[in-house]
Amino acid sequence: MNSLKKIDIEDLELGMYFCGFEASWLDHPFWKNKFLIKDRTVLQQARSSGIAQCWIDIDKGHDVAEKIVAVAAEPVMSVPVPVLASEVEADPFFEEIEQARLLCESAKDATVAMFNEARLGKVIDIRCCATVVDQITASLMHNSSALISVVRLKITDDYTYMHSVAVCTLMVALGRTLGMDEIACKEAGLAGLLHDIGKAFIPLSILHKPSSLSATEYEIIQRHPTLGYNHLNKNPTIPNYASEVCMHHHEKIDGSGYPDKLSGAGISRLARMAAICDVYDAVTSNRPYKKGWDPAEALARMASSVGHFDKSMLSAFVKTLGIYPIGSLVKMESGRMALVIRQNPSMLTRPVIKTFLYSAEGEVLETETIDLSVPNASDTIRQRGGEDWLKFNGLDQLWMKK
Repeated sequence: MNSLKKIDIEDLELGMYFCGFEASWLDHPFWKNKFLIKDRTVLQQARSSGIAQCWIDIDKGHDVAEKIVAVAAEPVMSVPVPVLASEVEADPFFEEIEQARLLCESAKDATVAMFNEARLGKVIDIRCCATVVDQITASLMHNSSALISVVRLKITDDYTYMHSVAVCTLMVALGRTLGMDEIACKEAGLAGLLHDIGKAFIPLSILHKPSSLSATEYEIIQRHPTLGYNHLNKNPTIPNYASEVCMHHHEKIDGSGYPDKLSGAGISRLARMAAICDVYDAVTSNRPYKKGWDPAEALARMASSVGHFDKSMLSAFVKTLGIYPIGSLVKMESGRMALVIRQNPSMLTRPVIKTFLYSAEGEVLETETIDLSVPNASDTIRQRGGEDWLKFNGLDQLWMKK
């Protein structure tokens, strides 16, 4: 029995298994042809595609008819779909976190495909990249803190790919803080997504080396901006600004960067933005040979560096993430340690925190959530956690738990 069913786009819902639009593939806004719809951002993009109908597989996901039957079976209900008590009481923050996590998975898959095609010498599909950037931009405009937080979480094997997704996300977010319009923010995001494509041409033995690089290996790594620039230039659909950021995201304001030793205003605005986003994500991510820095400590160290970053842009970046970015470790006046789990945009020095106790082995034990913005909050932040971040295990996941 054929399980495929054609439906109107307006009837498409979360939980349905999408199998393609009833339209030319050239009009297809997604990089994948078949997938389970789990992300409201993806759902909204389908509905706004301008295409009238699509196909779903009712054996792999929900069917439109199921909803109709459920309503007819319970005519006395005052609402068409029963709502569970747990859903009413659910914290929207954690729903946003889950949506951001699903978006990151989708974006990472697209980035893996992009790198694999580059390794094979194929030109990059700009439509696929644009779709990823559109989805990330839409998510940030809906709830910026959720996605910015989730892109921090990486495992060793996917660092290169998630780093590209993270820099894309941070570029869009920084662009918004700098007052750039939506089109310009998406341009920044595309440049961020493609900035490290040159690493597709670096030997994996060097890229994934579980220890520090030798001087010779570091020289090879330093070729990735030029390798990426040359590859992007093979494709006339890749905008010049994206190729330029790929080439110059390792330049420094004082002229000591590479590959062209540009300085000051000689570095484009997008490349100066990328330099900040690239370094921040790199130093706060766990690598095989080192543990990532605490986010607040990373911002402090970047601010104290001389000659590397555009200072005004770095100030805007700090404003984007908050003085205590989500995931930062802080020491409280009570003597407890705590993790920043949510921002209060109007009170950047008083975020929502989760205090915790820990075992002798550094494992997190009991926790308590405190909103420091409320009057008479039971505790206050004394200072950043600094190097204490390195003592604990599981902090990256702690803030995501209810």
